[in-house]
Amino acid sequence: MLFFADQSVDVVIKLVRERFFKDAPRAYADTHSVALSLFESAPPCRVLDIAAGRGDLTRKLINRGHQVTALESYTPQFNAPFATLVEGDANREWPFPDASFDALFGIEIIEHVENPRFFLREAMRVLRPGGIAIISTPNLTTLVSRVFFGVTGQWDLFVNNRFRLRDPYDDALDGHISPIPNWLLRHHARDAGLEHEETAYSRAWLPLLPWKLNPLPASASFGRILVARFRKPVA
Repeated sequence: MLFFADQSVDVVIKLVRERFFKDAPRAYADTHSVALSLFESAPPCRVLDIAAGRGDLTRKLINRGHQVTALESYTPQFNAPFATLVEGDANREWPFPDASFDALFGIEIIEHVENPRFFLREAMRVLRPGGIAIISTPNLTTLVSRVFFGVTGQWDLFVNNRFRLRDPYDDALDGHISPIPNWLLRHHARDAGLEHEETAYSRAWLPLLPWKLNPLPASASFGRILVARFRKPVA
């Protein structure tokens, strides 16, 4: 009976994935807009989009005139004409030479990797001197997340269920497994050799309230996703 129950759970999960996740946005709310705002003044350049997903951010970067290479482990979902798609795992050494890119975006990926410090060292390696890294991760220290932790012992977006611990597309891919508060992200980046320049935040989140209607400010206390800009020193 337990075997059939497990099979039933797998069928339900597959149906939920097909119905709710297949065409759903791969980044929360206005996270892409916030990330792009930190890159607004950049001239057309060589950009690496890490864990590019369906290519939503890749297309936006191309539309701004950038030459984009996308690294993605689940390539069937990717759809961004004019981008260079490279299949690869962000947990392993990235298949690019040193100093290959002027900028890179790691949007809603560092919380999925096994070793965030390795991720940041690879970012440092593939950037040219003076290059920019824009990296996002869930903002663990919002007031909502603090209350949620006080009640459940879990952070917002880091909960002990299959839909968070595994990727919506494939059980073989990790979901949210590496919680990193803002201060620790900056510490890891500094150890990798990257200099922090600015942090911005997405819109807030409240249960059952569409994010566009949420009156809470996009700030450190309420913004659900933090987006940080780092730079590789010139010398």
